[in-house]
Amino acid sequence: MPNRRLRHYNNCPRCPVLGAEGMPGEEYYEILALRFSVRIARELSRGHDLIRVEPFVLAKWLKHARVLDSHVDHVPLNSGYGIIVTLPAGCGMPLIDGNHRAARALREQRPFFAAVLDETETLELLRGSIGAAIADHYWKRLKASTLHPNDYGETDDEQLNH
Repeated sequence: MPNRRLRHYNNCPRCPVLGAEGMPGEEYYEILALRFSVRIARELSRGHDLIRVEPFVLAKWLKHARVLDSHVDHVPLNSGYGIIVTLPAGCGMPLIDGNHRAARALREQRPFFAAVLDETETLELLRGSIGAAIADHYWKRLKASTLHPNDYGETDDEQLNH
């Protein structure tokens, strides 16, 4: 059996692996103890109206997101919309799919569009991603949490809809 060495497009660790296009694999986005299946999020977001995410909101989010600067140039701008989830009790609205596309759109001063999953859909996504018992445990903890003093001010939802 020949030993085939797989490599990434553009020698970039975030780009797809050459020869692995048909290999099964699940893409997830993790934030703290939460793990979101991008596949399930895409299914839930089908048919949603897309919103234009304000550059200020993108810039604020991308300060905290894991974005590989060298990969931003490899991402085509026309590769689809992003997906934002809604956590309970004002805990935030993280972008779980499209961070590199958002970074490129922001850098090139182009609009970035996303589908927003509401709290019910976000909980359904979490249950499908990490199991109902674990998802419900973390959801209950999020609902009981309070905002950090630095988080007060205009909510992400208000900023998204300007």
